[in-house]
Amino acid sequence: MGAILPARAFARHSPGRGGRGEAERAAVGGRQVPSPYAKLALRVYNYAQVDRAVLSRAEKVADTVFEESGIGIVWMDCTPLRGANPACPSDMRASDLVLRLLPRRMAMRLATPNEPLGFAQQCPETEPGCELTVLYFRVEELAADEHRPELILGHVMAHEVAHVLIGPGHSEDGIMRREWSREELRRMSLGLQLSFSSVQSGRLRDAVLRRIKHPIPETSTRADLVAGQAQARE
Repeated sequence: MGAILPARAFARHSPGRGGRGEAERAAVGGRQVPSPYAKLALRVYNYAQVDRAVLSRAEKVADTVFEESGIGIVWMDCTPLRGANPACPSDMRASDLVLRLLPRRMAMRLATPNEPLGFAQQCPETEPGCELTVLYFRVEELAADEHRPELILGHVMAHEVAHVLIGPGHSEDGIMRREWSREELRRMSLGLQLSFSSVQSGRLRDAVLRRIKHPIPETSTRADLVAGQAQARE
């Protein structure tokens, strides 16, 4: 299972990575045009009872991260209400993922070595409802250290979605780094964004297209994506 660990303070940056790297940029700008076909549905089970405003802002952060890779996300609040019918339809496709936000009391029942912020299932690409989990109480612990919880949560969700799509590997920098430094967390809280590399973005788009059984184009230019969006609106 892929996971991201809590941040540790690093004494120095890796050689050649001083300051902001290519994978980090302001939360606005530099995006690719999302493909009208590369879309995921995230079914959110908010067992941690994260404040609605905080969760909504976190979803927008994850949206922005994936939009830069040409991927759109549809968010569905599927949190069960006592005595009510299921909040979301039971039928799912392989492009439907299940996101669980867990409080401490539920997370303590799980075996989570190394105290990760979250983890993700590894599922066949044809399997619907693959799960990713965020241990929200650990996000709250970071928030107590003056980090903004919605920005950290948005990045953790994007990180774990990526693990579902492209596997458990990590990178040396960017959003798929195994451990975020305190400096990276500080920058996130200032509204700066960690991003996927261009290689990761391509792999993510291809993985989404395979899940929705749409042919993967050999080349995908900005003009192609804009044309595709125009056709989708007709």
